[in-house]
Amino acid sequence: MRIESIEKARKGVKYSVSLDDGTALLLSREVIVDFGLRKNDELNREMVASITEAQLYHNAYYAAGRLLDYRMRTRSELDQRLLKKGYPIKVVEKVIEKMSQLGLIDDSRFADAFIASKIAAKPIGRRELERGLREKGISKEAAQTAVLQVSDEDTQLELAMKAARTKMRSLRRFEPRKRQEKIVAFLARRGFDWDVIKKATRKIFKGDADAVDL
Repeated sequence: MRIESIEKARKGVKYSVSLDDGTALLLSREVIVDFGLRKNDELNREMVASITEAQLYHNAYYAAGRLLDYRMRTRSELDQRLLKKGYPIKVVEKVIEKMSQLGLIDDSRFADAFIASKIAAKPIGRRELERGLREKGISKEAAQTAVLQVSDEDTQLELAMKAARTKMRSLRRFEPRKRQEKIVAFLARRGFDWDVIKKATRKIFKGDADAVDL
């Protein structure tokens, strides 16, 4: 097969490479340069297959870059998004590995940022943080390790107290025991452990004769 022409495509930044058998390849400038393609070059089927695979990798790599420009993502998230776009598994794996080597995706860094942003938005417990990380594709072990930074008892109690005090503002119309029940349920939904919930509740309702000693 011979290259009959290399012309700028009508739309976008790619080039249309026409072969004498009627085949037309839509290639980026980078792929054309990498393979040193020029008009009248002879190509065999193996070369065309290699060029096509290289272009697929190029497309997937830049698609991944656009996704990361929007926000940080885990390896699993990026993998699933690229597969959903129709890129072959081998190409996706190659892109993920390259971006990991370059530090463009890092599950550990993602987990730290995720935890910081979640806690800044609203105080939540260890279990809820782990659940959120697992949903993002972080392994159970990695999620547990990441959450260790906020899993000590003092930090968890501080977060639980902060969440409970904020919630109390909307519970003033209830009698003390009912408020206590609602605070316990609220903290459980926020992912705090039972020991932390008990200590936080005792501190908040200390001195309240109608409160139940958990």
